[in-house]
Amino acid sequence: IKITRSNLIAEISSLGFDLEAVGSENIDTITQLLLDKHQNTELTVSEPEEITAALSDEHHASTPNSTAITNQQKEQLISVQAQSLGIELGESEITDISQTVSDSFTDFVSAALSINSSIKDYAQSKLDSIEQQIDNSNNNLRDYIDKRTTSLQRKSVEGAITTKEVLEQKSSSLKSFSKTLAAAFTTQ
Repeated sequence: IKITRSNLIAEISSLGFDLEAVGSENIDTITQLLLDKHQNTELTVSEPEEITAALSDEHHASTPNSTAITNQQKEQLISVQAQSLGIELGESEITDISQTVSDSFTDFVSAALSINSSIKDYAQSKLDSIEQQIDNSNNNLRDYIDKRTTSLQRKSVEGAITTKEVLEQKSSSLKSFSKTLAAAFTTQ
């Protein structure tokens, strides 16, 4: 990687984040995650002028005492935060989450809280979807078992009725045959 920890810290500061408010532990975590993530790649750090131009191009308005960030910066922050939480997100998931994150923040803490909230909401949505699929699968299985059980019960009852009718016919035939046989022996 062609950037040092001190360069990353300087870049965080140049983006308008108050390093004291962010805290050294958070800065260390972020810089270490970035260094680990990009240790075999080249990490390009934009100059403040490039960031300003990008913000103008994207028509990001910043409120007083707030810092505007680009979609790319949001996606990078989301990726870093998700990794620090032990969550693996694909590019499309990161993009989806970034759409729900504000374009400006008053400080790093509010950015981190907003991103954490968006990641949680996204995970909740995914888990709700999975839960619904499980419920649907369980309901389909329950309906199938109910239908099959009803069908088997109906066939069992129909079989018992048919067997009873056959036995009654055979019994009647045997009684008739017995009477005929008895009559044949008594007449001789």
